[in-house]
Amino acid sequence: MMDAGYGYAGKILRIDLTNGIIRTESTRRYVPRFLGGRGINQWILLKELGPWVTPFEPANLICFGAGALSGTLVPGASRLNIDSKNPFTGGIGSGNAGGWFASELKYAGYDNLVLGGRAREPVYLWIENDRVVLKSARSLWGKTVAETEERIKEVSGHDDVQVLCIGPAGENMVRSACVIVCGCRAVGRCGLGAVMGSKNLKAIAVKGTGGIATRKPDDFMSLVKKTTKRLGGLHEHNARKEFGSLFVSPKWNDISSLPYKNYQDDYIPEESFARISHEVFHDAYEVSQHACTACPTHCGHSYRIDHGPYAGTLCRKAEANAVWNFGGRLAIEDAGAILKAQEECCQLGLDIDNTASSIGWAIDSFQNKILTEKDTDGLNLNWSDHEVILKLIRKIANREGLGNILAEGSMRASQMVGRGSEKYAFHMKGQDLIEGIRAAKGWALGVVVSARGGAHTRGAAVTEARKYSEEDSQKLFGVKTAGDARAYEGKPEVVTQTEYICSLLDSLGVCFFSGTWGAPQGVNPDELARFYSFATGIEMTVPELMKTAERIHNVEKMFNVYHAGFTREDDYPPERLMEEPVRSGPLKGELLQKERWDEMLDVYYSLHGWDKDTGWPSRETLEKLDLPECVEKLDQANRTRRGKISKR
Repeated sequence: MMDAGYGYAGKILRIDLTNGIIRTESTRRYVPRFLGGRGINQWILLKELGPWVTPFEPANLICFGAGALSGTLVPGASRLNIDSKNPFTGGIGSGNAGGWFASELKYAGYDNLVLGGRAREPVYLWIENDRVVLKSARSLWGKTVAETEERIKEVSGHDDVQVLCIGPAGENMVRSACVIVCGCRAVGRCGLGAVMGSKNLKAIAVKGTGGIATRKPDDFMSLVKKTTKRLGGLHEHNARKEFGSLFVSPKWNDISSLPYKNYQDDYIPEESFARISHEVFHDAYEVSQHACTACPTHCGHSYRIDHGPYAGTLCRKAEANAVWNFGGRLAIEDAGAILKAQEECCQLGLDIDNTASSIGWAIDSFQNKILTEKDTDGLNLNWSDHEVILKLIRKIANREGLGNILAEGSMRASQMVGRGSEKYAFHMKGQDLIEGIRAAKGWALGVVVSARGGAHTRGAAVTEARKYSEEDSQKLFGVKTAGDARAYEGKPEVVTQTEYICSLLDSLGVCFFSGTWGAPQGVNPDELARFYSFATGIEMTVPELMKTAERIHNVEKMFNVYHAGFTREDDYPPERLMEEPVRSGPLKGELLQKERWDEMLDVYYSLHGWDKDTGWPSRETLEKLDLPECVEKLDQANRTRRGKISKR
């Protein structure tokens, strides 16, 4: 049982946007069973949403959850999770961002926000401790992210208020719309910005004057100092301080895991990559660094373009994905143009991953004479043409012309156009795929089985890019092959453990870069268990903590089973990636072999205690995890499945 007043803020804020009813409930109902952040959000969605609810209707919920350790001094404890029903897949939609919002939410007295309904006109939510008000957002509608944040701060008279908001893309319910936190941190993927837009919710602003107490402050601070000192000496953390997450791109290119020209290859040519390396961004464009709450790493880097066609552009933050998407997927070889595309997406509220994917599909289809200039509003679509790509980004955000089709994502766009364009749409469970997955098998498995529809931040193994030694691999995962990109053996074990670590970090609110996902010597489960115990007064052992992480992972899986009916058939990569090998780079010739993939899936399901035929959790597993409510939903899903089979 949670010790009131320690670790947690203690309340969950619930708002019905249709009628304006605001109420609170105790966080105690969900703790420690689901920890916080992602865990509490996922449970609320599974318990309270029926499978008949569609993502854009008022009955859908969108949940915002600060992690259980967010707002404390645990290194990297800054994270906010946002969860809802996924407009791409119909299953779970989930994303995570840092910044200062999560901490401020807890300082205002709330661990989670749960919003349902639909406001009659555009509104934003103002939270200032106990004062919770829905305010008109008519003057904000159509504004960019920066304009929205600036206006809210100006009207409130508080420059230190923390804001999350959507841009025009979310207002227009573009499926690739995202939520931007603190001006530059995207809660990417899963169309969560479009869900906010469907509710006429422009922004949430929070200002708190409270604090978070810890149950055993001396023990807690001793561990904070110890872990912070260790993190400060790690190569990975120092590299992020110097270059941001951009420094990882060469590692991924080295194992042929960066899609090039919409998966024509998974390797960016050396001469092209040299023009968009992390050193180029650092030396030619970087102007400042910044960090999230309680973070010793300072991986946030801002860039200014002072020459060329985009001179004057300030990009407050760029991640490695910007290079992967615009430099790899779309073959832009100008670092300044990549920064401009990144900032354009940020201000319009577009997820760069899904946006670049749909544009990649369009260029590929145009190059193969499926789309013509009649289809493209007169635009000539070519790889590397950043001027045209920027026009497409704006068209997508405003649903103009071709942009109205691309706003649906590559799968739906290809279905609308037809004519063989489906060949150039790469997606998982309906959401665009962004990672190169033919070469590194553990990375591939983690991406493909991700419940939110293709994503590496749910359990993909980063061990291969770091080329773990057999000794480190055995020590951390109990297998010797974690660092061998070509190996299929041992990868289900690595992915399963990584999935639980990711679930744990998201629910505690700790950044992946601070945990063992970011570096083998990062904050480990033993330290996380002690942090949680010292902060909350709830004694938690490592086995108990990992079981809780497994429980949360299974809740997410059951949402997909119950709402989307995903089965084993949905855990396979796109067929072309099992037929066409990598064309160049150190792992030239690699591809995914279906027989070996099946072997990995069998082991992966077995490790989770899931049925090998369906890929669904077994009754025994759900009972072991104390999820009787999920057993009921599993029975319903099985009855529905048997009914469908009998009608065939």
